[in-house]
Amino acid sequence: MKKGFNPTNYGNTCIFEASLFKNAGGVIHGFTTRTGGVSAKPYDSLNLAFHVGDSPEAVIENRKRVCHILGAEIDNMVTAKQVHGTNVAVIEEGHFGLGAYSYDTSVPDTDGLVTDRPGLLLATFYADCVPVFIYDPVKKVAATVHAGWKGTLARIGAAALNKMAAVFGCDPSDCLVGIGPSIGPCCYEVDAAVIGLFRREFPGLDILNNTGEDKARLNLWEANRNIMAEAGIRPDNVELAEICTCCHQNLFFSYRGGQGQTGRMGAFIMLTEVPA
Repeated sequence: MKKGFNPTNYGNTCIFEASLFKNAGGVIHGFTTRTGGVSAKPYDSLNLAFHVGDSPEAVIENRKRVCHILGAEIDNMVTAKQVHGTNVAVIEEGHFGLGAYSYDTSVPDTDGLVTDRPGLLLATFYADCVPVFIYDPVKKVAATVHAGWKGTLARIGAAALNKMAAVFGCDPSDCLVGIGPSIGPCCYEVDAAVIGLFRREFPGLDILNNTGEDKARLNLWEANRNIMAEAGIRPDNVELAEICTCCHQNLFFSYRGGQGQTGRMGAFIMLTEVPA
């Protein structure tokens, strides 16, 4: 496992990128921050989600700005209506533009997007949940996965790898994984019910730190790293940001830090090369 995800400033806009993906070539990706957009408070300023109450015009302008930085077209963006589930959708030629300009046209009931189509920009959105990037540089397949505590518990990262293997013949040992900024074990306190679920699903894994009676802080980073390792990802092919969104609310939106009223960052990934 490598600790990484480095920020790059594009004018007023800061985007985090995993070195593993940049070095591999054939893919463009990034995890946005809250800087460099046009949204008003409490969505200031680079909110990328329609469903939080922000002005749709502001969201579209913010998305266009990110697309310009990434060298992509907003018409080629595909988004999902995220429900904290385990559905992973395969995105194809006819799906270009789904959700780009309207929440209503997003892929329904989906928390993971996978494609082998160059030029198709996959996007999922976050305010504390874990963004998981997956890239197979051999088969040229990419995915972005939204893993909150429910998705992590249900192993959505492994579900995405299974989909990639079943549809495109990907071998997990070839795949690269980036686990981006999210709420960290420093801030993510959960109750007895969640503690019990994780102890049963991940016995022996040190991901819970008791903070009081029926309370503990949960390490979603380590849980997702473990999920990917068990699914066949090689340790050197995982890059972990270890950056807490709740601790750095000047740079990131945080659902917990904002008491539920806040914007969303985006995890974007796009293939640039056709398989040989």
